[in-house]
Amino acid sequence: MPRIQARTAVAFQVKAGERIRVINTFGKQVVDFWAFNPDDPHDFLSMVHCRTILRKVALENGDILYSSRRKPMLTLVEDTTRGVHDMIWSACDKERYRMQGFQGYHDNCTDSMHKALKDNFPQFPMADDWLPDPLNLFMNIAIDHHGGLDIRVPTSEKGQHVTIQAEKDLIIVMSSCPQDLDPVNGGTPTDCEYQVLEASGTTHSATLTVAPAPSTARKIKIALSVDFDAVSHWLGTGCHKDNNMADYSSGIFAGQVGVYRLLNLFKKHGIADKMTWFIPGHTAETFPDAAGTVFEAGAEIALHGYSHEGIYQMTEEQERDVLLKCIDVATKLTGRKPRGYRAPMYTIRETTVKLLREHGFLYDSSLMHHDSQPYFTPSDPPIKPIDWSQPASSWLQPSTIASQAYPEGQHPLVELPCGWYNEDMMPMMYLPHLANSMGYVSTHTVEQMWKDKFMWLLENGSLEGNEFADFIFPILVHPDVTGLAHIIGMVDRFISWLKGFGESVQFCKCEDIATSWLETQQKLSGKI
Repeated sequence: MPRIQARTAVAFQVKAGERIRVINTFGKQVVDFWAFNPDDPHDFLSMVHCRTILRKVALENGDILYSSRRKPMLTLVEDTTRGVHDMIWSACDKERYRMQGFQGYHDNCTDSMHKALKDNFPQFPMADDWLPDPLNLFMNIAIDHHGGLDIRVPTSEKGQHVTIQAEKDLIIVMSSCPQDLDPVNGGTPTDCEYQVLEASGTTHSATLTVAPAPSTARKIKIALSVDFDAVSHWLGTGCHKDNNMADYSSGIFAGQVGVYRLLNLFKKHGIADKMTWFIPGHTAETFPDAAGTVFEAGAEIALHGYSHEGIYQMTEEQERDVLLKCIDVATKLTGRKPRGYRAPMYTIRETTVKLLREHGFLYDSSLMHHDSQPYFTPSDPPIKPIDWSQPASSWLQPSTIASQAYPEGQHPLVELPCGWYNEDMMPMMYLPHLANSMGYVSTHTVEQMWKDKFMWLLENGSLEGNEFADFIFPILVHPDVTGLAHIIGMVDRFISWLKGFGESVQFCKCEDIATSWLETQQKLSGKI
């Protein structure tokens, strides 16, 4: 496989439709990337035009890169890194190293680019004292809230790569950056491999051997789910004496508009059949066409109460009757008994767990003992609240917390993590009679919070995982919220960002995650 030797550059020509794959062979190495129109020296890949047309300073899969004539030149079609690249920093040159205090000559990307271009395309006209700003692949330049720039170690790992498609015939120049005075490359500059591929994925030349790039194998399961509350929310946990037509109207929006917007989004990303919808019985019977369309798309259907009942709104007898009704509704919709359950508003008690075990459910997703690993639903006794009318000695004692080991002698109910920080509703939907709803939190704030969580788990989650997965990443959305025009684009971006991690991530139904995890635990416990 061809290499860009450390501290040097390469130049070659590609045809429209061909793809350039740049592999961070040893990790942390920055590659300065240029592209030129061979028939027009004034038409080149321009970062300033990319920034102004894209209106951002970060790239993601599917982004088109533009030329100085504002014409599409390249498209980023694959990125197995975390998506951290730079569109701001200029190429290093002799003066840059002099300003940093280096004495004598230092290899630099400016000279390397000119040498590679002249050696391979001597007739291509370019002034010796000029070059465009490069696209700095894998470079990590952080921008603080004052607009300051900070050079940080690249986040790319060994074997990760980007693939860029040429939209026209181009001259490509790439330099393995020699910077070793700043943490641009995380230390000593290294080689990077590259490939030129046909649009079909085959190599450009028989002399280039396609081999799988080395990679750090990761197993991350994305548990994307939808709580299809619709009107039911306003009947149960959202019940209030002042509820009116406007409140119910937002639920009708979910059942007539939001649900179809979400389905189209998930189908676009090819994940509509790799996720779970928790559908209250009231929603399934009030909007039967919508519920049927969700099922026909291949999604798992799980339970979420009938009228989104809060647990302490019901007696134990009512709770049982509601569960039986919901099992019946879901069975008629799908042709089989549901295997999963999520308590409305996460309101669950010990009787709920007992009922789920009694009816053979595979999993529940209502508790928060962990944020990124499955576990067995606990059999904790009720935690006793403090009675402040009694002497202090009555509460000065620990609570009893049950073991989460394999449950001997009872149905093994799996718990899949969930939580308020993994969902859209609390920060981004205004609920007039719910004190802790907001509705005006920026989508970018929520998106960044989800990314921060994912990135921390990417670096640390494997320490808690096993052969089943490094970690699972639960995300919960609602048609009432993410179905809104100002929010759905954020989830679209976030799904694209997750998919940018390539084969490391897998979108899964909750049922499949629970089944696989339970089988792993049964093997580890000697049950199978």
